Amino acid sequence: GDMERRIAMVQNMDSKEWLGLNAKLQTKKNKLRKTLKEKGTLKKGATNQYDNYKYFSEMQYKELFTELFSEHGLELTSNELGYEMFGGTEKQANGRQVKFEFKLSDIDTGFYETSCITGEGIDKGDKAGYKADTGALKYYLANTFMVATGDDPEKESPENKMNNRVARATPKQIEAINRLVGNKISMLHHYGVDSIKDLTIEQASEIIKKKAGNR
Repeated sequence: GDMERRIAMVQNMDSKEWLGLNAKLQTKKNKLRKTLKEKGTLKKGATNQYDNYKYFSEMQYKELFTELFSEHGLELTSNELGYEMFGGTEKQANGRQVKFEFKLSDIDTGFYETSCITGEGIDKGDKAGYKADTGALKYYLANTFMVATGDDPEKESPENKMNNRVARATPKQIEAINRLVGNKISMLHHYGVDSIKDLTIEQASEIIKKKAGNR
């Protein structure tokens, strides 16, 4: 289809074209972030009966982002790269770790960027996989679009603790970014992090690719 053709185009473009289309995608992402900010802190509507903590439900996330993506001309697709089982806790014995590739596309140009996120979930029944999937999606959305859900980081819900194991920038990447990036403040601000070592591996490689392509 049309989208496939545009995706093939993206794969064959030179760095100047790439930078132009990437800039358009980043602009859309920033607009979406701004819209989210204007909505204010998202209220948590669901209570998990089992652990009795409030959490921002997957349905709320999906409804919100379906609306936001269509409003901003973006599309998110995901692809499961693999999963592993692990032993959970005594109360919730089944653990599952899922690795996803999320692809965020600009529907006007077909240009896209991908991120790999790992989600983990534990459950006493068979919902561990579902929790891991949801965790990966929520982590991706929260991380990419800086979702403020009014979570008090001091009172981390079990769900948050499980899903925050994301691969951070490697020492080699940090060294390269220090060498390549002049204005670190605006870069950190762009990714919403306090220091280079808080960047994810994907973000770090995106920065390096952009800067190295610019030289």
